[in-house]
Amino acid sequence: MRKTRVLIADPAEPARQGLRGLLSAQADLEVVASCRTIEQAAAESAARSPTVVLVGYGFSAAQRLEAVRRIVEEGHSIAVLALTGYPELETFLSSVRAGAHGYLGASPDASGLVNAVRTLGAGGCVVEPSILRELFAYLSGLGAAIGRATGSAERTSPLERLSPREREVLRLLAKGKGNKEIASLLWISAGTAKTHVRHIFKKLKVSDRTGAVLAALDIDPSQLLPAA
Repeated sequence: MRKTRVLIADPAEPARQGLRGLLSAQADLEVVASCRTIEQAAAESAARSPTVVLVGYGFSAAQRLEAVRRIVEEGHSIAVLALTGYPELETFLSSVRAGAHGYLGASPDASGLVNAVRTLGAGGCVVEPSILRELFAYLSGLGAAIGRATGSAERTSPLERLSPREREVLRLLAKGKGNKEIASLLWISAGTAKTHVRHIFKKLKVSDRTGAVLAALDIDPSQLLPAA
């Protein structure tokens, strides 16, 4: 069995020890390094080529963002999971644009954190649920806002590739609704809901629900603000 190689970065030794103990106990995960500083994390990332790097709670928001940038620069194939005690939409967007593939808020349970590492190791993305809800509160009216913000028909948002019905389906996907629930809420058949989901993935060129949300972020950050 090929293991997912994990590097832990956090200035607090108890946090590093706790994460190492949790992840090392998993048969499919291997902790290859535990680093106290951003400089150490960047250097060890270059030397050890981990699959996933955890950037811990102990860093400030600015330090965490710098760590993501530095680590991604050392290896574009490295998936970085940013852990924060205070999840915010602005810092999430900044983390994604810096290269992070995962963003989790305070104290996910042990199984949730382990599963997040496994998801990133398999090439997926992980996003704090509260951030997804906040994000879609902004994205729900994005189409009209983009036209006002840019004043140009040449620039389009990924969301503009979707039909109004597909945007409705995408919002429900972000809330964790399955195809049957979406069908019930929108008064359509389960088969139709499944077709809409397939079309959304195809139009946004993604393979999963989180990927669909992240694809919608390929826009100017100012356009995520509510319309005046």
